[in-house]
Amino acid sequence: MASYKLNVLHWHLVDNEGWRIEIKQYPKLIEVGAWREEIRNGKFYDKDTTWTPEGEPYRYGGYYTQKQIKEVIEYAASRQITVIPEIELPGHSGAALAAYPELSCNASPQTVPYSRTHSSLAYSAQWNFNYCAGKEVSFEFLENVLDEVIALFPSEYIHIGGDEVDMSYWEACPHCQKRMADEHLDSEHELQAYFVQRIEKYLSAHGRKMIGWDEILEGGVTSSATVMSWRGEKGGIEAAKKGNNVIMSSNNPLYLNIAQTDSPNDPFAPTWSMNTLERVYAFNPVPDALTAEQKIKIIGTQASIWTEFISSVEHLEFMLLPRLPAFSESAWSGEKKKDFEDFIVRLNSWHYLNWKFSGTRFHPKHFERSVY
Repeated sequence: MASYKLNVLHWHLVDNEGWRIEIKQYPKLIEVGAWREEIRNGKFYDKDTTWTPEGEPYRYGGYYTQKQIKEVIEYAASRQITVIPEIELPGHSGAALAAYPELSCNASPQTVPYSRTHSSLAYSAQWNFNYCAGKEVSFEFLENVLDEVIALFPSEYIHIGGDEVDMSYWEACPHCQKRMADEHLDSEHELQAYFVQRIEKYLSAHGRKMIGWDEILEGGVTSSATVMSWRGEKGGIEAAKKGNNVIMSSNNPLYLNIAQTDSPNDPFAPTWSMNTLERVYAFNPVPDALTAEQKIKIIGTQASIWTEFISSVEHLEFMLLPRLPAFSESAWSGEKKKDFEDFIVRLNSWHYLNWKFSGTRFHPKHFERSVY
């Protein structure tokens, strides 16, 4: 990251399938929430060094201690990189609810969800994913978690997620419906806005600023929230026009875990988009649809890599390179200074030699030399 002038690491520490940060007040988060039982279905790479026979369960997980997290923060700071943590809420909370089921709407015991299930119906039948917005214990828990997160991370920003909330849990929950009545909220989207704004108020009282995925716009958002626009640029444009700060992180083409070519020789990657080197380089984080005054609200851009199907460091490098320097040059250069052909020439010189002789994996397309 430092080599390519990337100065912020957004660290996604919490999701349905695992809780990855030690919280001392809630030990079950790492005793229970950090571990899940996987069932290999033959489609994806296992992360273990031991290959599990198809159809047989195996235990997968892990977490970072607070000591390890401090080491990462210090190492990043020595390279001028700020680490921003993400604690997902109110959705994507399956791992936390496995550890503390009383935080869900129905308080039913559950296991940590496993990532190989792709049917939302199967998911809904087995697991809860939302904190209950009607129970005060949900806010007490999250505030206590955030206290420890704030103590660990010096970043002025805390990312709270806010994406892909399944409203059906709240629709069926008497606690949530009572909260909506008490707060005069007309929809579950407004209930989400209530939830997010209450957390933002807590962060603000502790000297921190909130970032959320673009779904936080849907029920109403305060002017002080920063919106991370991942579902294309539409949410970012809307937020900038409202006066919110924006980080452009469009999944198409800035999700680097997505396939970069259609080569059968590439390791597994989702193919719902084709995020090629050319498309990453061409991405403009400051949309032309904005006025000059609104463009100032675009305070950054982010390339993301989700690692649930990335099996090793070598696989990770292969997905990142050479798209990462393409993203960096695009982000720092501005539209008038970009030249893809010139970028390819430079890619074939210093970058190629550096990766080749350091043993770093990278995708061979666009390189004139023989890579292997």
